[in-house]
Amino acid sequence: EQRRSSDESSQLAMYDALTGLSNRRRMSNLLEQTLIASRHQRNCAIMLIDLDRFKQVNDTLGHPAGDALLKQVAQRLLELVGDKERVCRLGGDEFQTILPDMDDRGQLGALATAIITGLSQPYSVEGSRCVIGASIGVAVSPFDGATAEQLVRNADLALYAAKDGGRGRFRFFSNEFLE
Repeated sequence: EQRRSSDESSQLAMYDALTGLSNRRRMSNLLEQTLIASRHQRNCAIMLIDLDRFKQVNDTLGHPAGDALLKQVAQRLLELVGDKERVCRLGGDEFQTILPDMDDRGQLGALATAIITGLSQPYSVEGSRCVIGASIGVAVSPFDGATAEQLVRNADLALYAAKDGGRGRFRFFSNEFLE
């Protein structure tokens, strides 16, 4: 019983209780480990994904419907990214993916487009049809940051640029965002 309780505590410490995805803490550890390995010629990309119009679902249908929608979003993300260990729910309606050994902007752009398209398809939540969208910021190590903190900050700046550009878009980090 004590061992089972300890295992459950460990699970809760590293995984999001709602979606079952990795949580911020676990993803931060994974990113640090990946970047340490990247100093040995490994590249790594991260995508920050923010849902567009999610607040409207929560406001009109209630939080239980919002939770049900987040579970469906998590499932779609897993199908699109293909590796549960590389997808995380940061909190609220924010998600992150870590893509080790990936720096090809063409491939990253294609994946970002597929994620936006996939997450923008209608959902059925408690008998209601919901349509949301997604905006994505992308940063690639070592070009856009050598540390986890730099990489996440720069992906966040790219995400803001995507949202400012009209939502439903992705942007790669650019040094212009620092000006």
